[in-house]
Amino acid sequence: MVDYINISNNLHPNRQFYTTLTNSYLTNTGKEGEKILKVVHNNKHVKAGIHKDTQKMGDPNTYYSDNFIKNPVNFNIIDKDVFLLFDDAGLNYAHFFFDMFGKCIYFDHLKKENPNLKLGIAQEYWTDTGKNNYIKQWLNLYYDNIEVVIFKTNKSYQIKNLILPNCFYWFPETQGHDIIVEKIKETANKIKKIPVKSKGCYISRQDTIKKGWYHKRNLVNENELIDRIKNELEYDIIELMDYDIIGKIQIFKSYKNIIQQNSASNINLIFSGPETKHLILTNPRMGEWMNFKLGQFSNQINTNLLTINNVGKYLTEELDPNELNPDNHPWELTNIDGLMEVFNQINN
Repeated sequence: MVDYINISNNLHPNRQFYTTLTNSYLTNTGKEGEKILKVVHNNKHVKAGIHKDTQKMGDPNTYYSDNFIKNPVNFNIIDKDVFLLFDDAGLNYAHFFFDMFGKCIYFDHLKKENPNLKLGIAQEYWTDTGKNNYIKQWLNLYYDNIEVVIFKTNKSYQIKNLILPNCFYWFPETQGHDIIVEKIKETANKIKKIPVKSKGCYISRQDTIKKGWYHKRNLVNENELIDRIKNELEYDIIELMDYDIIGKIQIFKSYKNIIQQNSASNINLIFSGPETKHLILTNPRMGEWMNFKLGQFSNQINTNLLTINNVGKYLTEELDPNELNPDNHPWELTNIDGLMEVFNQINN
């Protein structure tokens, strides 16, 4: 059954719906992307709420065109109404906040009508450790008291009523993010500033390299830049993967000047306020679309943004022939001396 929700001031009413399935089967396959979860209903393979392109189009069709699908033989029974919070790119920091957390707008609406509604989430998205722990931390910060049904890896479940929300917004879509930004800002406002001694900080991406988690978009001469910023500006060097979500919020609320290169962590500027200056070093591949979104976000929350363009080059000679994504390649700053002049002017 498909039901539409009227969310005011949303520009995509054709996408504002959810699908309710009675006695469906959900399996956490342990795979990646949209394949991590498989839903079967009436012996049909379900795409509603799972397949991203279907959601973007506002396609209300529930099933793939597969033939007869067998139900799991071994499964746990969940005799509850469960709202599935899922996005195939939800383990990406930016996509979590917009594509996945954005669906909580539906959950909050439905929770008012059904106080017993539970939030369902895959185990990989609900963890206290590792690079994805910010998801659990953020949802526990957003909700004062939330009961979660965790779908464990390599386990199957029969669910009384499974609610599959269509996407509310997909990053970096041009319009439709305003409500989500408001929710992020309201949640971040629960956290107070902390005292910092330095005028500013640089958000290093060396943590992603140390921990083996990056998209090969590494800035090859970042360490040279870090040394200059640390010695000449006396800024703190921050590696965000060392901080929980509260620590991240405190950083972006507390420093006067924050320098970083284009990355998913840029969206942390939503945590900050009008007293903060954000300086973004534009990646030659992803900068154009990312900086456009950052401009929209900074205008909405009234923080200061300076995107510094034409500062680096894309290292085509170092392309990995096995890399399928053309955005996942290294780059290099071409004029660190010039950048330091800009930083010094802003620092004074």
